[in-house]
Amino acid sequence: MNELTEKFWPFIRLLILPYLFFIFILVYPINYYIDAPGGIAEVESLITVDYNQDKEIEGSISSTYIMAINRPTFFQFMISVFSDYNYANVITGSYADYSNEEINQISYLDKATSVDAAVIVAYQEASKTNSEIIIDYYEKVMVFGKATYLSFYDDIAFGDEFLYMIGDNDEVVEDYTQIVAHTVLYDTYEFFFRNSEGNYFLLLTKNSETGKFGITLKKYYIVDRENTYPHFTEKESNIGGPSGGLLQTLSVYNMLVEEDITKGLKIAGTGTINYNGSVGYIGGTEQKIITAYINKVDIFFIPFLNEDYYYDNYMEALRACEKHGIDPSGWLVPVATFADALAYLEGLDVS
Repeated sequence: MNELTEKFWPFIRLLILPYLFFIFILVYPINYYIDAPGGIAEVESLITVDYNQDKEIEGSISSTYIMAINRPTFFQFMISVFSDYNYANVITGSYADYSNEEINQISYLDKATSVDAAVIVAYQEASKTNSEIIIDYYEKVMVFGKATYLSFYDDIAFGDEFLYMIGDNDEVVEDYTQIVAHTVLYDTYEFFFRNSEGNYFLLLTKNSETGKFGITLKKYYIVDRENTYPHFTEKESNIGGPSGGLLQTLSVYNMLVEEDITKGLKIAGTGTINYNGSVGYIGGTEQKIITAYINKVDIFFIPFLNEDYYYDNYMEALRACEKHGIDPSGWLVPVATFADALAYLEGLDVS
């Protein structure tokens, strides 16, 4: 440092430090997530069914999405804190260990399997009155989670299919629920998977503290597109997650039947769909209510499973309406199943 620089260094430092701090809050990520109001997306923009091509649908059926930011910068977080419409909280559980890219992978896996569940439920219901409609599907067990202590962590991806493993006494175990019962004698076992590139196997070792291998497996039902009629097409979308399941089911069903269940109304909502037609909880309730209100929907379906549960989505929705001065009457409709939503629409008199 020369004499001139040394002389003015205290002043230079005073100028540099605020600049560095400003850069820090602009780019440094923190372990939070932010939910903000988003928009609605017509299901037909995601799923189309090659059936009833001449049918006129007067209304619309849309899923509701929010804007989600994982690990925002300090600047983004500060803006969120001062907004009455956003929600911010710490990323917890296994998600705290995942990168943003891995969280997105889970989200898109959720969406893909949600579409199959919606198609299965909708086709099964429509086939009750139309024998032309055929739905065929098969089971698939896939990797849904993985722990940081997992051996070969980077070699296993979300969505990889579990085929079988070699258990005690060299027994082939295909039922993933029986893995624990057949891995008593040793610490390391062979697991066989299938990814987009083909089949592979890994030697997975139990964690010394948990006694687990570090993978979470989940069974899904995947539609056999070749043996399903009519054919449907799933388009690419940057909207992830499973919370559009209920509305996807309603829209697919509406494409299959002769009558128009929309009755000219703008229908939206949220809720996962299970293979038995039941509706599941979702996140971001407050932001979705605001989104629906801004978009002036006529009907908004919301999961309602337990009025005594503080975090029941319908109860959350009512509190959100009260907080933001929104009148929920006439458009906020609680449902527990696909059948509930369908019965509500069929019972509407809009004449």
